[in-house]
Amino acid sequence: MTGLPSPVDRVLRHGTGPAARRAALREADRLWQRGVAARAVFRPEYGGWAVLVFKAAVRRRPRSPSG
Repeated sequence: MTGLPSPVDRVLRHGTGPAARRAALREADRLWQRGVAARAVFRPEYGGWAVLVFKAAVRRRPRSPSG
């Protein structure tokens, strides 16, 4: 524990499997379009796919891994 506040405001759990992955990605994209910093991640401690909603405001969209 670092004593620093967590940058994550909310965790939206979607479960496991391909449908959960697609739902998490859609939800993260929808939130980004509304100006909310969010990212879809696969984390076993969250039960599979989840969307992390961050406290910080959106500055710019992150680069894609291929670009």
